[in-house]
Amino acid sequence: MASSSASLPVKNGPENKFQFAEMNLRHTGNAERTLALVKRAVRMGYDSVVINVDVGDLMSDRCLEVQKEDDEPPRKKKKGGKGKFKQQADEIPEPFFVDPSKLDLTALEMAGKRFRQYSRLTITLTDQAIFHMLTHHETVRQYDILAVRIDDEQILSTLTRKGDFVDIIVYDPTLVKVPWLTKGRLIMSCVETGISFEIGFAGALRDSSLRRQAFQHGRLLMNMTRGGKGVVLGSGAEDVISIRAPYDVANMSILFGAKPTDGRKFVAARGIQGDSKKVWPDRPVKPLQQVAH
Repeated sequence: MASSSASLPVKNGPENKFQFAEMNLRHTGNAERTLALVKRAVRMGYDSVVINVDVGDLMSDRCLEVQKEDDEPPRKKKKGGKGKFKQQADEIPEPFFVDPSKLDLTALEMAGKRFRQYSRLTITLTDQAIFHMLTHHETVRQYDILAVRIDDEQILSTLTRKGDFVDIIVYDPTLVKVPWLTKGRLIMSCVETGISFEIGFAGALRDSSLRRQAFQHGRLLMNMTRGGKGVVLGSGAEDVISIRAPYDVANMSILFGAKPTDGRKFVAARGIQGDSKKVWPDRPVKPLQQVAH
């Protein structure tokens, strides 16, 4: 694994525990911008960051729009179905990591903490037929975390049975209605298999028209997960002004329906939980249950 988590010691001292994790810093191809995001997150008190590459719907002609800003646009695709998926999946970029030597980690080190960065791939999943192809794709296997965006109850149902390769489920916050958010039994089945659900908040901070909608979706998910079991909060930030400090995010969770006493756990790295996944047995185990409370 390219992640800095690969060399973690076996001991379980305080320096080997997570405190706060920013679960969703979006890498859109600009290395300097992503470095600025990570610097900001570290200054705000995060000791773990997850750098997210979001490729969208691999069955769509508009996928990979955020792949690489500095590269030339991808050629038009002519294939359809699985052929289109395979062709577009071959353009999934490799995980991106920042150079830790470019970060000021003094405050973390003085607090006895270690900086960790993880890679994340987010894919919009619209076709159950691509499950098998995803689990065996070499580039996908390089990522520490796999998140899938769904808007289909049937796919959610399939993930309860075949979702071993998925770490996080997300939803499109721009949708007025997310039908599967009312399916509490299916949602809890996913949680029980080790899948987390993410509430993103950067869009609500940027766009006031999305704010009420975002809070409604978040409250519904909190309710369906019995108070937020298996839920994580991630900014989804593409710019530094969208990042919020850990305790601000903890307080924000109240607006999504969480109890004030539970706020901290939503930014306490519990969403990084690939150690329960069976599909990649050769993938290094990540210390995902080391959650600071």
